Amino acid sequence: MQIIYYLGHILSERIGISPAASRGLIKLAIKDEFSPFKAIDSLGVRDFKNFITNSLSKRLQDLNIKNYKEIIEFLIQEVIENQSIITMEKI
Repeated sequence: MQIIYYLGHILSERIGISPAASRGLIKLAIKDEFSPFKAIDSLGVRDFKNFITNSLSKRLQDLNIKNYKEIIEFLIQEVIENQSIITMEKI
């Protein structure tokens, strides 16, 4: 779950909402992408890249975030650079 806190912190700074709200937005996007029954700690790097590209991007567009494409690209880059966090959570 550390990766959710990390991405939530980044997203909160980028769109100007609280870290808790950003984490909620991320969790909702994960549920949109994979269903409410898939455990977050079972997600891999590819899963994170997919939900960020698809459902989180759509949610940011729905919120009228103007620079959503830049945010999505930045978050994907962060996932790639910090994939060890994701790997460690699965152990």
